Amino acid sequence: MIDLNNADIQAVSALNRLREPGNEAFLRLVEAEKESAKQKLVHASDMVQIHRLQGRAEAFADLLDAVKDSQKVENRAFAHNTRSTP
Repeated sequence: MIDLNNADIQAVSALNRLREPGNEAFLRLVEAEKESAKQKLVHASDMVQIHRLQGRAEAFADLLDAVKDSQKVENRAFAHNTRSTP
């Protein structure tokens, strides 16, 4: 899991920009790579390959989740930074 709450706001903004039109191809590529790793995992026979494929699939899933969650985190950070102090 990528902890966006502790990530630099520029990194969170960059992840959020991946949701914009024109970046669908990249997100489809990451999704396809995740599914490919899962499919290879079904047929993997040795533990080293299984662990590598599990890590690969998890990394792609974490990236996709971070992209999905980035808008909420960016909005929260923006709201926190623009609050008026009493």
